[in-house]
Amino acid sequence: MNEIKRVQNLPPSIRAALFATAAAVLAACFSIIVRIVTCDIPAFEAVFLRFAFGLILILPFALRRGLAGLKTANSALFGLRGALSTAEMCFWFFAVQFLPLARATTLNFTVPLFGTLLAAIILRETVRGHRWLAVLCGFIGVGLIIQPGLNGIALPDMLPIAAALCMAAAGMTTKLLVRHEHPSTILFYLMAITTPISFIPAILVWQTPGWHSIALMALAAAMMNAMQYCNVKALQLADYSFFVGFSYLRLPVIALLAGLLFGEVPEIWLLPGAGLIIGSALYVVLRERKLSAPAAK
Repeated sequence: MNEIKRVQNLPPSIRAALFATAAAVLAACFSIIVRIVTCDIPAFEAVFLRFAFGLILILPFALRRGLAGLKTANSALFGLRGALSTAEMCFWFFAVQFLPLARATTLNFTVPLFGTLLAAIILRETVRGHRWLAVLCGFIGVGLIIQPGLNGIALPDMLPIAAALCMAAAGMTTKLLVRHEHPSTILFYLMAITTPISFIPAILVWQTPGWHSIALMALAAAMMNAMQYCNVKALQLADYSFFVGFSYLRLPVIALLAGLLFGEVPEIWLLPGAGLIIGSALYVVLRERKLSAPAAK
């Protein structure tokens, strides 16, 4: 209990960083499970199972507040977020299936670019110079890892980039929703909308999944629900442009797990690129903590 109180007494930016870091680790573990499951069943089917199990898991928490707690005046925004999240998940499942995990994760780091632009232009958030610098440093690290040649980026490489665009847009809608909606309500509507949408492509390629795949997708759904909760809490405590930088932390986690489980050897430029990426995220945390200190006093 004392540890919980200490966390609650931390500045909002530090608590947001903790939630965002937990979300990054959960996202990395989720991608590992997706790689395993999509070897046995189609990616569209795995997406549907992820959302269906997510709905089952979130339903008791949403109903605990009663049916009145599920009333909303933001149906259109929830619908937009559900469509974006479904597209994001489909693009990401195919990316994980066809690309090395470290490469897919790295290309997905275009999220900060889209997220910062959307936050500044549409949400009218104040994006300070140090955040723009951190995003720039992160993309320098991404460039070191990808090193696109004269032939440009291959078609499979566009999958995680498309997922990044959808993820950034979905994050923007989440930032709008957290101003008025409870986190459990947001998660409930996400699952309630994405489950029927994702069922449409899944039924076209359906294969009866084994118990192994079902159990793994149930675990993956639990991870993603926890990640979504961490995302919502982080967005309640900090600007979206601050939050997205922590997706960088997925890279070292997923590179380590992919190496241990699948024997994927990271490219030689992964280490210096990851150093720039992680360094930029840590700089944002330290800078935000310094800025929040005078306000706290």
